[in-house]
Amino acid sequence: MSEQREYNRTEPLCFALDLTWVRHGIVGGTESFVCNLLEGFAECVKERPGIAKIVLLTAKDNREVFRKYECKEGIRGITCNVRSADRKGRLLWQNLKMGKMLKKMGIRKVLEPVYSKPFLGPGEIRYFTVIHDLLAWHFPEYFSKKRVWWMKSCWRNTVKTSARVIAISEYTKQDILAKMPYPGVEVEVIPNPIVISSESSGKEVLEHYHVAEKGYYYTVSSQVPHKNLSTLLRAMGILKRKRSAAMRPLLITGVGEGVTGELQRIIKEEQLEDGIIFTGFISDAERNALYKNCRAFLFPSIFEGFGMPPIEAMVMQVPVLTTECASIKEVTGGLLNYVKDPMDPTEWAEWLETELQLPAERDTAELLTHYEKRRCAEQYLKCLGEQRL
Repeated sequence: MSEQREYNRTEPLCFALDLTWVRHGIVGGTESFVCNLLEGFAECVKERPGIAKIVLLTAKDNREVFRKYECKEGIRGITCNVRSADRKGRLLWQNLKMGKMLKKMGIRKVLEPVYSKPFLGPGEIRYFTVIHDLLAWHFPEYFSKKRVWWMKSCWRNTVKTSARVIAISEYTKQDILAKMPYPGVEVEVIPNPIVISSESSGKEVLEHYHVAEKGYYYTVSSQVPHKNLSTLLRAMGILKRKRSAAMRPLLITGVGEGVTGELQRIIKEEQLEDGIIFTGFISDAERNALYKNCRAFLFPSIFEGFGMPPIEAMVMQVPVLTTECASIKEVTGGLLNYVKDPMDPTEWAEWLETELQLPAERDTAELLTHYEKRRCAEQYLKCLGEQRL
């Protein structure tokens, strides 16, 4: 009899979800991804008890983060003898002990939510591994040579040996296949589940930053070069020199308070000291208030495996100006305002002097159905249930 099963058949799908790598509060994007996915899994098993048995493999220093997702219908947690903060110790445990532990428990399938699946372990353990992007392949200058070598080795091992590789966008899938064209490789696309809290601070957050409703631009970004903040700052400089009516303060969340290097140099050159406001890291409620009240949300990134902020801004029903690069146009459904040349500050400035369009609410709602946590969780369950033998 074939061992292949659909996830929704009589016998429950049994698998482990490896969370030992989650360093709480440090790996923000990937932590949000797994938490949203866990919420989706919880909804699935509560509505249909017996559909799956999911074992959460947690580390000693992140156990409490995931306890709330356990439910008697089918999700339980196990604290493994490892700490997420101890990278070397965790990797040794993952390669030398995790597979043996799972084998004793009778578990033969593991969902690895990040690119690094074990190199070693029992051959009968099947891994379903998520690759979010190939950042180090595109921007090796961000990392040491040793780190780039390690990440490429992990990706190659993942693609060659996983029962199934899961990409979070069609762009990432094609990137994987182009850079690792191994015979017989299957890559399945399952988008990131998106859960956006409706909680929002009041107007006091605007008062704190001394901006008015619809009187500022907003972006969420880190300081790495591919986020392309430098071009956005140059565009603001153009508007200021022109004394354009479109000139507004720009609030930037996520970069941090102590901005130095190129961004600080550009701010000084363009005399934008009074027009650029770095919020540092803020609460979701404060961030949502800044989304809702901005004149437009700007997202100049030139590389994303998925790209959550433009979608979050769409939900808040504010105009978005972004790029067509990498996965961005794909995951936003082509519904936004897109610059043609993301590195041209003049084009950005010209766009900001126009009336940016909002997508129709119906189109936004239809796009968001693809990112519902329940729907994405079901896709993962189906993928895990249709094991390639």
